[in-house]
Amino acid sequence: MVRGQPRNRQRVLRPNTVALEKRIRSQTYFHEGANIRTWRIAQSDLYRSKFYEREIRNEFLRDLKPNPIELDLLEKLKTDSQGRFREAWEALSKRDKALHWHNLSLWLLKESPELALEFLSVTTQGKEKPVFVMVADAFLFLDSFYYDRLKDWRKGPHTYQSVFNAALGPRNWPILFLPQKIVRLYVKRADRDAIYYAYKLVNERKIHTKAETHLCFMWRFIEFKDVNQALDVLDNVRRMKQVDFGMDSQSVMRHCCKLLTLDSVQEGPEGRNFYILPKLLKMGVRPDRDMMNVVLSNAFKTGDEQLGLDMLEYMKSHGLEPDSYTHLILLNDAVARGNRDRVSSLIREIESNEELLKNPWIASKIFHAHFVFTAKHINPDDDPDAVFYSMLEMYNKLHDITPLKELSILPPEYTPPPGGDNTPPTTIALFLMIATYLRCRRRVSIAQRLYTNLRSLVLQGHPTIAPLAATDHVYNEFLVAFRDNPRGLRPAMRVVEDMLQTSALTSNNRATHRQASGHALPSVRTWTILMSCFIFNKQPHAAERVKEMMAEHNVEFNKVTWNIIISGHACKQRVFDLAQTIKAMEDAGYVIDSYNMKALRYLRDPERLWVALEELDKLSQPSLTALTASKLAPPKNDKKTRDELLDQGLRRLREKLKPKL
Repeated sequence: MVRGQPRNRQRVLRPNTVALEKRIRSQTYFHEGANIRTWRIAQSDLYRSKFYEREIRNEFLRDLKPNPIELDLLEKLKTDSQGRFREAWEALSKRDKALHWHNLSLWLLKESPELALEFLSVTTQGKEKPVFVMVADAFLFLDSFYYDRLKDWRKGPHTYQSVFNAALGPRNWPILFLPQKIVRLYVKRADRDAIYYAYKLVNERKIHTKAETHLCFMWRFIEFKDVNQALDVLDNVRRMKQVDFGMDSQSVMRHCCKLLTLDSVQEGPEGRNFYILPKLLKMGVRPDRDMMNVVLSNAFKTGDEQLGLDMLEYMKSHGLEPDSYTHLILLNDAVARGNRDRVSSLIREIESNEELLKNPWIASKIFHAHFVFTAKHINPDDDPDAVFYSMLEMYNKLHDITPLKELSILPPEYTPPPGGDNTPPTTIALFLMIATYLRCRRRVSIAQRLYTNLRSLVLQGHPTIAPLAATDHVYNEFLVAFRDNPRGLRPAMRVVEDMLQTSALTSNNRATHRQASGHALPSVRTWTILMSCFIFNKQPHAAERVKEMMAEHNVEFNKVTWNIIISGHACKQRVFDLAQTIKAMEDAGYVIDSYNMKALRYLRDPERLWVALEELDKLSQPSLTALTASKLAPPKNDKKTRDELLDQGLRRLREKLKPKL
C-alpha cells in the first residue's frame, strides 16, 4: 500500500511481447549503460542551462569538440544531409555510430538546432537507430526551446513534424521502459490516425504507460468527439489504480468535465437519460460542483427547462452551492429563452453577492442580456436615443469609454458620469455598443463613417478594437445596417471585399503585416446577408454574382441561404428557378420548412410551381444539385462579364437615386 492506495500490480508479459522488446533493443546502436548516463546528464545540464539562462556546468559538455572524423561528417551534414552524409553514416559500424551519435548529437543540440534536426532525420531512419530515450531527450530539448523556430523548417519532403513523427512513432516505443514525457508530447502533436494507431499498439503490446499518459489519449479522443474511446481510456485509468490518479483526483475529474461537454440525452430501456453521466457514475466518479455545472448546462441544452431546474435543485440539495459558472449557465439559458423575469431575478441575486457582481464574465453576460431585451429588436414606439443611452449607462459602469470616442460613437467632449469603471472593454462589450449604435442611428452615412473608422483602427492594430476583426460578427452588423437602403449596397460589397483582402494579406505575409493578424474570412452567414442585400433591393444580377463568389470560395449554402434564395425567386415570380432551387435544396439534405411556405404565398399561381416540380422529377438529366452547382460556378471566361453586370446594376441603381440625393 502507498498512501492508502494499492501499488500497481506486477506486469505479466507474454513471450511474444518479450521477444518484440528484444528485437527493438537489437536494432539500436550499442551503448553501455555508463555512456547513456553520461549523455543524459550532459543533456540535462544543457536543458537546465537554457531554461535558467545560466552557464553550462557539465564538464564533459563544456569541453566537447568534434574530432576529425566528426568534423568530416558535419561538413557532409551541412552540404548534403540526405545524400553524402547519409551514405557516410550508413557506412559506419554499429559501435562507431554509437560513439559519434553520442558526441555529435550533444554538440549539435548546443550549437545548431536546425542541423540537429537534420542529423536526427537521418540517424533515426536507418535499420539501426539510437537508443529511444536519448532521441526522446533530444526532441524534448528542441521542442521546448526552438519549436517556434523549427515548426516551419523544411528540407525537401521533410518537415519538423514529419521528422518528429518518424523518429518518435509508436513502432519505435520500447515496451518495458518508455519515457512518458515524450509520449505525451507525441500524443499532443500527432494527427487523428496516428493517435488511434498509437493507442492500439499500447494495448496490443502492453507498452509501459502511466495514468497521466492515458489521460492525454483521453483528451485527444474527446477532441475527436469519440465518446466511447475516451470512456475506454478512462476505464483503463480506473483499473490501473495509480496513486494520485483515482476517480476522485483533480486530473481525472478535469478530464471527466471535458468529456461531459459531449454528453447527450438518449432513449434507453428506462426512458430518456444522459449517455455519458451514468457511465461515469458506474466507474466510481463522484461529481463535484464543476462537473455538475457541465451537467446543468447539458440539461438546459436539451431544451427541457424543467430538467435544468431539477439539476439545479439536486446540486443545492447535495451541498453544491451555485458559483459564478452556475450563474452564467442560468443567465445564458434565461436570455436564450427570452425570459425577462427570470433574468431580472438572477440579476437581483447576483447583485447581492459582490464577488459575483465583479466577475467579468457575468458582467459581460448581464450587459448582453440588457442588449437583447433593449436594443436588439427596437420597437417602432421606442425612442432610439433612450435605447442608446440606456446601453451607454450600463457600459459606463463597466468599461473605459475611450474606444467609443476613437470610433466616433461618442463625441470627444463627452464626459461619463462619475463612479464607473475604467477597465478596457471586452470584445463582446465593444461589439454590443457598435451593434446598438447601428440600430439606433439608422442612416447609411453614419454606418459608413463608423465602418471607415473601425477599418482604420483594425489595420493599425488597435489593442482593443482590432480583435473585433477576428470573427465575422461585427462585419455582419454593418451588412445588416447597409441592407435597408439601396445606397448601402456598394458599402456592403466593400465590407466583404475588405474581409477577403485583409484575410489574404494576413495569410500571405504574417511577418510583415503583424497588425493584420486574426482577420476573419466571410462566413456563410456573411455571404447570405450580402445576398439578401441585393435580393431585398431588387438587384437579381448582383445576387447571382454573390452566389458565384460563394462557389469560388467553396462556401456551402446553409438553410438560411436557401431560404433567402427561395424568397427572392418567389417574390419575382420565377417559378422554374424556384422549382430548381427547391429540388437542389432537398438534394443538399434540407427540407421545406414554415419559412419556405410563407415565402411561397407570394406566388400568384402556386399551381405552376407544383407542375414544374413534377416535370423536374421526370427529367432524366444530371442531378439538380450538379445543375445548380454549375449555375453557381462562374464560367472560366465569364467572371469579368459577371463583374461588369454587377457594376452596371449598381450604376443603374445610383442613377435612380440621383433625384433623391
